[in-house]
Amino acid sequence: MKRHALCLALCLLPAPLSRLAVADPPDSRAAHATALGVDQAAAAASIRGLENQTAADTSQLANLQAAQAQSQARLLQAETDLAHLLPLMQRLSTAPASTLLAAPLPPGGAVQGMALLRGVAQAIADQARTVQTETAQLTQLIAAANTSQTKLVQAASKQAVAEAEVAQQIADARSAEMAAADTDAADITARLKASNKLDTLNDAVTNLVAPAPTPANLTVGAGGAPVAGSLVMAYGTPTLAGPATGISYGAAPGALVTSPCAGTVMFAAPFPSYGLMVIADCGHGDSVILAGMHRLDVAQGEHLAHGQPIGAMQSFNPADPTHQPRLYVELRQNGTPVDPTSWLNGHSG
Repeated sequence: MKRHALCLALCLLPAPLSRLAVADPPDSRAAHATALGVDQAAAAASIRGLENQTAADTSQLANLQAAQAQSQARLLQAETDLAHLLPLMQRLSTAPASTLLAAPLPPGGAVQGMALLRGVAQAIADQARTVQTETAQLTQLIAAANTSQTKLVQAASKQAVAEAEVAQQIADARSAEMAAADTDAADITARLKASNKLDTLNDAVTNLVAPAPTPANLTVGAGGAPVAGSLVMAYGTPTLAGPATGISYGAAPGALVTSPCAGTVMFAAPFPSYGLMVIADCGHGDSVILAGMHRLDVAQGEHLAHGQPIGAMQSFNPADPTHQPRLYVELRQNGTPVDPTSWLNGHSG
């Protein structure tokens, strides 16, 4: 009876988890977790196109809104200039003699008076045409911005549906992946955190990632942009703290963040001044830091496949449709920051 009940309970579990719970040896659990990571990487790659579209639509809307603001400013200036000219024109039309006499003209300056009258009329006509042109341009920009915003909302909706499926896939695989996690890596992180040895980013990388006697060049074809979006800060850009030691992406809202290397998660938690941050040991003394996420999907000790999702950026907000959350990326070799641009573009380090 007991055997029957145990069999029934195991049969009710999802197949992968029931195997892990009873029969799978550690090597088999690790292989299964690796396969799940590869599946997640493929799923994330399959929706990168949707995320890229959302990023492009966000940028387009931001550009249209900026052009719209500039057009509104020009229209306001043109209307102000026209308003200054109209009282003079009205006075000239109702009382030309007294108006011309009040002007600083020599006696008998009727010719000059007529020239002044024609000049004011021409200025008003020119300014009126400017107002008309700016009004038409503004109307077109408003229509284009409304169309762009509708397109962005639709793109964000498609992206959200696809990412929800991947998020569910990650959640379903989480227990299996954590069962095969490197417990030593998780223990090291916990001890360092308890002893306040993770106070700075340098401390974290130095203490968590083992150096290599002779660091190897990063593998050609590794890397890849970890998020959909565009580069907004290059390596070495001047900042208040000195030249930037990493790069930043203006990311698509809600985009998945993927690991640019296969490796082990050494840190996955909030970090002062960086927000939610992941440090991954890529091997050979190389490590990658990704920070600024809204959600983390990995934990300390978890093994990563190249391209596996590790978290997600802040979601799309219809009330602030042009907001692009920023992802900070730093690559280190034996603890020293290096420019990750070439590596992320698929070249060797």
